[in-house]
Amino acid sequence: MANYNYLYNWIVLNSIADPRWWLLFSSIFLPWVIWWWIVDKKRLFENVAYGLCWATMATWLDILGTEYGKWSYPIKINTDIQTLLSADTAVIPVMYMLLYQYASTWKTFVFGSVLCAAVFSFIFEPLFIMLDMLELKEWSHTKSFFSFISLAIATRTLFYLIKKKQSTF
Repeated sequence: MANYNYLYNWIVLNSIADPRWWLLFSSIFLPWVIWWWIVDKKRLFENVAYGLCWATMATWLDILGTEYGKWSYPIKINTDIQTLLSADTAVIPVMYMLLYQYASTWKTFVFGSVLCAAVFSFIFEPLFIMLDMLELKEWSHTKSFFSFISLAIATRTLFYLIKKKQSTF
């Protein structure tokens, strides 16, 4: 009986009939499909490593933010997972992998980072709030904006130092 209740809760309360659920579900796969078409296959390992770094950071920061009550997600792919899985493992890493691939200078990278941060913070976040997919509690779009920029610069710096160290061997 408990399994049927779980299935009912997952189908009805988690709302796989809700278009917002399907938006989240499809955004797990669609960014990766697009990425695969346009990734520089010669730099595949480097790009994947960079993306995994971003996915790890996004997931951990999302866990911290939800656990400490900074934000929450009323609509989730799975009610047992409190984070926004599609953003943490697909949308954010893919966006920053493409930025890393195409921004060859620090100037273009910083400009692209500001642009990505603005899109995530001032377009996607308000859209998700409007669609009741995100609730900001003790957080703001401005904090997200500066966090995205800081993380992007820190991550590229880390990879720059790793590549520099690797070239000395």
